[in-house]
Amino acid sequence: MYLDRAKKQLKDLEIVSPDELSGCTHYELNKLERQLGIFLPKAYQEFLLWMGHGGGQFLRGSDCFFKHLPYLYDWGTELLQENNFPEPLPEDAFIFFMHQGYQFSFFRLSEGDNPPIYSYCEGKNQTYFSKIHNKFSEFMETEIELHAQYLITPSSY
Repeated sequence: MYLDRAKKQLKDLEIVSPDELSGCTHYELNKLERQLGIFLPKAYQEFLLWMGHGGGQFLRGSDCFFKHLPYLYDWGTELLQENNFPEPLPEDAFIFFMHQGYQFSFFRLSEGDNPPIYSYCEGKNQTYFSKIHNKFSEFMETEIELHAQYLITPSSY
């Protein structure tokens, strides 16, 4: 569906073997939505069902898997407070990705089934959240491409 292109890209680049991908169950996904009192966008649900518990080396070092999800909003809010960021997170923000404690990405639950992605990065003197992708699926495709480039030339990252 939404992530077909990303799935093909990951498979074609052969950077993760299929047995390294560990998806969430529908039960876990439903339980998470109930626990948080939200409905997640379809594209993001597809990600969780595909590799919500892990993607081998892909996305390693980033907090983006199922076990991190209940904590990311608080961690992101704390990062904003530590840096005196002037803008609050939107009420419908869902932080799904945090990297090394200094950067996070989120989507808004009100922006459809393949929502735009916004980001905050410590040290960039931002006064507003940056829109970094028009769709969650584009975020995934970019992350796969960046991972593939890293595998080719790791010293340049």
